[in-house]
Amino acid sequence: MKYTRIVSLSPSVTETLVELGLEDEIVGVTPWCRLYLRNPVDKEIAGTYTYVPIDKLKKLNPDIVFLQSRVHDKIFHQVKSAEFNVYLVPLPTNVNAIISHIVLDIGAIVGRYYESRELADKLTERIAEIIKKTGREKRIRTYIEYLWPDKTYSTAGSLTYIDDGVRIAGGENIFYDTPKEFFNPRNEDIIERNPELVIVNIEPEMNKITLEEYRSIRKELSTTKAFKENKIILVVESRYVNLAHFGPSFISTIEWLSKVFR
Repeated sequence: MKYTRIVSLSPSVTETLVELGLEDEIVGVTPWCRLYLRNPVDKEIAGTYTYVPIDKLKKLNPDIVFLQSRVHDKIFHQVKSAEFNVYLVPLPTNVNAIISHIVLDIGAIVGRYYESRELADKLTERIAEIIKKTGREKRIRTYIEYLWPDKTYSTAGSLTYIDDGVRIAGGENIFYDTPKEFFNPRNEDIIERNPELVIVNIEPEMNKITLEEYRSIRKELSTTKAFKENKIILVVESRYVNLAHFGPSFISTIEWLSKVFR
């Protein structure tokens, strides 16, 4: 079945829909989806990660609504009970799941079966090329941190596409042995694991934070090798390098990571 009116409240789904040639069919998005749209001003903001106004959905009259698991679990039941055709996209736990759940499943749902298979094949080929280049040399112990606007922070455990992406790129997530998804780590645990490299994901509105400011915010980590040797990279979320979204462009993020590790 082909849909002509789509609401996507997942940036990763929105990116996938655009890659499959369906931007014109998208009628509603989140503010964060605009990053992946060629003409973002044409799209209505239909909700966020915490709030989806049913009245707005009724006005948009979508054929299907895509929500994102973990952030929309409770909202899913509200939207479904309002009798909308809704699909809750699973949070991928590894890179293969990005291709399976995001590219292939979405493509099949929206009537882009063959296009999604072609996209999946290209992404798989790029992953294979990255793996060829990483070699078997010693992996760099890497701490991935998400710094939020309120100065709180979180990281990724082994049950995430982030952990898998770091591995494919040739690094080693310092929490590779922690079977969790995204969680708030203790500073003591970070220090004990002593990362050689710290990569910090920063939202676009925080792009003015300098390395010095970050070091001040996270001064508790000053004894780690990464801080002592100033091996800290601040990454502002963008369309091409993004540690927070898991659409097709996450393969570009892995390619970027592989260059950093090399």
